[in-house]
Amino acid sequence: MKKARILINIVLIIALLFGSYNIISKVLDYKKADRVYDNIKKIKEEREKQFVSSAQSNNNYKVGNSEVDDNKEVKQNSPYNKTTLDLSDINKDYRGWIDIDGTNIDYPVLQAKDNSYYLKKDINKNYLPSGSIFLDYRNNRFEDSNTVIYGHYMRNNTMFGELKKFKDKKFFDKNNKIYIETPDGQKLEYKIFSVYTTDANYNYIQTSFNSKSDYKQFLNKIKNKSLYNTNVEVSENDKILTLSTCSYEFENARTVIHAKLVN
Repeated sequence: MKKARILINIVLIIALLFGSYNIISKVLDYKKADRVYDNIKKIKEEREKQFVSSAQSNNNYKVGNSEVDDNKEVKQNSPYNKTTLDLSDINKDYRGWIDIDGTNIDYPVLQAKDNSYYLKKDINKNYLPSGSIFLDYRNNRFEDSNTVIYGHYMRNNTMFGELKKFKDKKFFDKNNKIYIETPDGQKLEYKIFSVYTTDANYNYIQTSFNSKSDYKQFLNKIKNKSLYNTNVEVSENDKILTLSTCSYEFENARTVIHAKLVN
């Protein structure tokens, strides 16, 4: 009896140590990811400051989509016509920067030759459990009918963890814009028109279509799947952005957000 109690205690201690190890490992992984992304955000901010400083030193700065100098003259062909944020020198797979209303989603977007490469790699191509935000390998930058972006659902609400907020209609009513800045300085604005949870096997990640009729049918399906009516119309003439992350309502569940390009 005594030996049995000792054995049970040993098993409990081992289980406790193993559980503690897993918790500590996750915390360390989260901290590592924070350092990586804090660093890249600092680089981004520094480059933006350098751009503004350079523009102002040339008596030329950006107002809306126009360039004006001290005399308020429009500079149509100015070299400062774009607030270029290009991190391709850090990683040639850089495709842009994503920023989403009301969330902490503020990350570089990468793209590899397959959809598994950046699942566990950061922008420096080093191992990182939280991985990167990345574009579907089939997409031609942001030119396709449906551009798809993936990101992990992290328990500490980093990466695409806060996409879950959009399941709440009240949150959506106040926050429904997604912004992408491309390496060549384009500022793309998308408005969300559908939010839902689905099985990973559902083909919401189709990127190209045989005809406008096929595309329209696809749009109708994904719009009708929305958890609520967004009152945002979308047509076969629109380009859309799809965000995808894991969800845990059931096995292989995915949280999916669709938004149309408005600017």
